[in-house]
Amino acid sequence: MDLSWWRDLAIVVWAGIATVALVFVCIIVLLLYRRLVPLMKSADTVLESADTVVNKVGDVVDYTRQEVISPVVQLGSAVQGIAQGITLIVDLFRKKEA
Repeated sequence: MDLSWWRDLAIVVWAGIATVALVFVCIIVLLLYRRLVPLMKSADTVLESADTVVNKVGDVVDYTRQEVISPVVQLGSAVQGIAQGITLIVDLFRKKEA
């Protein structure tokens, strides 16, 4: 038994260990896959529900913007214009101080 025989034995042993480990990892991955597939299907359902909720919230926000915020902005602009007009008229009739 020379050194090359020991080297070959070590290669064969390590190859056997690697094969067993690979089979073990494949079995673990297969078992995890079988358990996770139903979860992924239910996650798709949850995502579809979330998309529906997001679309409804977007509709509510658009409606609020059109029916509430837009008139409030217009009213605020009108009030600001009236205030500037009153200030202009008051400044015209105010006596200039020397």
